[in-house]
Order: sequence, then C-alpha cells, then structure tokens
Amino acid sequence: MIIFPVITILASALMARKITGTWLSPGSFFASAWSFFLIVPLLFAPEFKVDQLGIWFIAILSMACAAGSVIAYKPSPPKHRISVLSLETYYRNLHRPLVVFTIISIGGLIFLFRHALNTYNFGYYSMGWVSIPNLIAVDRYSGYINYPFIIKYSLYCIYPANLLGGLLLSVRQISFKMKALTVVPLLLALILGIIEGARTSILLGLVLFFSAWMSGAMINGSRYEKKKPYLKLALGSGAILIGFTSVFVLIQWLRQGMDSIIVDLLIDRIRAYFFGYLAAFTQWIGTIDSPNLSGGLTTFAGPFNLLGVMERSLGFYDPANISLGISTNIFTALRGLVIDFSIPGSIVIAFIVGFFLQLSYQRGVSGTIINTLPISMFYAFTLYSPLISIFHYNSILFSWIVIYFPLSFSRNESLAYNS
Repeated sequence: MIIFPVITILASALMARKITGTWLSPGSFFASAWSFFLIVPLLFAPEFKVDQLGIWFIAILSMACAAGSVIAYKPSPPKHRISVLSLETYYRNLHRPLVVFTIISIGGLIFLFRHALNTYNFGYYSMGWVSIPNLIAVDRYSGYINYPFIIKYSLYCIYPANLLGGLLLSVRQISFKMKALTVVPLLLALILGIIEGARTSILLGLVLFFSAWMSGAMINGSRYEKKKPYLKLALGSGAILIGFTSVFVLIQWLRQGMDSIIVDLLIDRIRAYFFGYLAAFTQWIGTIDSPNLSGGLTTFAGPFNLLGVMERSLGFYDPANISLGISTNIFTALRGLVIDFSIPGSIVIAFIVGFFLQLSYQRGVSGTIINTLPISMFYAFTLYSPLISIFHYNSILFSWIVIYFPLSFSRNESLAYNS
C-alpha cells in the first residue's frame, strides 16, 4: 500500500528534525519537502497512476539523506548574539552588489522589450505589444530565439539578485526600505516570465530567493527559533501558491495569443503541471532495466552542454501518459540521479550529500557566511526537484559563482559573535 512509504518518509523527516533540532538541516528539509511532494499529488490527483516501487525509492532516498545528516550532526555550542557591528558589515557587503545586479536586470528587461518590438513589427497596431509573449514562446519552441549578448547576460543578473535579496531579507535588522529592495528581483523575474510567456524564470526566481533566505536563517537561527513563525510561513506559502496559479493562467493565456481558454483543457494542464511529476517518475522507474549510467551528464546537463560534451534539448524528456488524455514531460530531478548513478548509487549519493552538507550547515550556524552557498544550492535543488535538476540552467550556476565574491569578502569580518 502507498500509505506505508508515505508514513516512512514522514517518520524519517520527524526523526531528523528531532535529532538535529531544526527543519532546515539537510536531512529533515529534504525528507519533509518530499513528504509534501508525495502527499499533494496523491490527494489532489488520485487518478494519475503511480507505481509503488517509485514511491518506495523516494522514501528510501529521503531516509538515506536524513541518515547522513543525523550521523554528521554534532550539538552546537551555546547560542550567542550576533554583534551589531557584524550585521552592519554583512549588510554593507551584500546590499551594494544587490543594487548593481538589480539595475543591470532592469536594463536587460528594457532592452528585451525594445528588442521584441523591433523584431516583431506591429505596424500601426498600438496594442500589438501584448502579443509579444505568444511570439517569443513560438520562436523559443521553434529554436529561433537568440538574444543579443547584452540582453542575455543582463537578464542572467536577475538570479544572483534574487539570491542576494533572500540573504539580506534573512537579516531582520535591515530597514523597511532595504526589505522592499530585496523583493524587487522577484518582481523582475515575474516581469521576465510575462514578457517571454514562460513560467520558468518566475519559478527559478522564487526558488533562489527562498533558498537563500533559508540559508541565511542558519546564521540567524536563534532568533528564528524563538519566534517560530510557522503560521506566517504557512500563510505566506499559501499566498504564493495562489499567486503562482493565477500567474500560470495569465501566462498560458498570453502564450496562446489571448484566444478563448477552454476551461477543461486549462484545468488539465494545470493539474498535469502541478501534480503529474509523481506519476511520470514512478511509472518510469518501474519500467527501467539497467540503464547505461551517464555519471552526472543528466543532473548537470547545463554545464556539460556549455562545454560541448552533450546536447541539451529544450524539452529534455519525451512526454509520458499519466492518465487518459493527459501527458507530461516532467519527471523530477530524481530521474536524472537514477540515470546518472543507478538506483543504489543515487541512494548512496543521497547519504553522502546529507552527511557533508550537515557539516557545512553546522559551520554556517557557527557564523561562517560562505557556507550559505552549498546549503542554498541544496535547498534550491530540493525545491525545484519535482520538475528537473536546477543545474540544467547555466544562469543559475552563474548566479552562485557570482555571489561567491561578495560573500567571500564577508567571510573573515562579518558575523563575529558576542557572548
């Protein structure tokens, strides 16, 4: 029965939380996230056929990550207060690059909009610009999109800006004006998604922002634990879900050229997009037979494509039927792990990742800001894993590389602790 692996993964999440003392430790976070990713499709899309073997694989993978995290865990020394001087240094080293990346991103969006107006000649149609999302979407899926250098790399800056915004928002002593600035990159990601008629940039912006915010919470752990803002977090997550669903409908309408929406078809697309990944992945893993291992080429398809080692297609996977008349090409990041390392190999990888990231997490808790990088990468991978590996996107890897430099400036001077 499916209920048994679900109970198992929930138990591993609770065990890791109990031992490590926080939901943000790598083991408890991965297990709790995938508990949610399992339960939601089973509740809201029960007609999508899932394979029990695939559910057990996800449960065991989560248990392996939780076990690695628990074994690596060591009790933290007594909590101390972060000094005011260190927070000012932290603030100064991050807010300047945030402003720079935000300005560049705004410029990139302006250049993109002007490029689209020049590329698609609307003549005397004053409202022709509203068809830009549809035209760009058609060209993107046809393989004709090739932005000028200045547009492409200016838009890349939206993602490091979201990482920096999330990190800064985790410092609660910053002013309201700065808090407002930290969410500007999220709005820019939303605008980019609307212009291009794509959901990916919006999702990536959200994932990077909140993964950085959570990794910053390591350093501010004592204050977060005291307040325990679980209700606020739940309400905020619900608002984000409702907002993203609304944006999904808007973008789908813009992508199809503002034609009349067939409600049933739109509902099927939304349900397949939000809930189809579990059926697609579990059905796939139930049919594989000793695949040829690619050793990381699938999980890290972006950088390998950039190096010319492999060709990364736009859709990557062929669609699979998950119910009568409904198909999806979303197979989760876990499919890439299995293709790269096999079923037992991916379980071993999960244990190793849980072990070493727990060590990194504990260094972050003790005030080493540079350790927010690997932890934020892990959070981002986990949050995006129902879709595909986040390392398919070179712009995302570029973001972590870029913010390494302002973080490295803070490594030796910020976050000194007072008794």
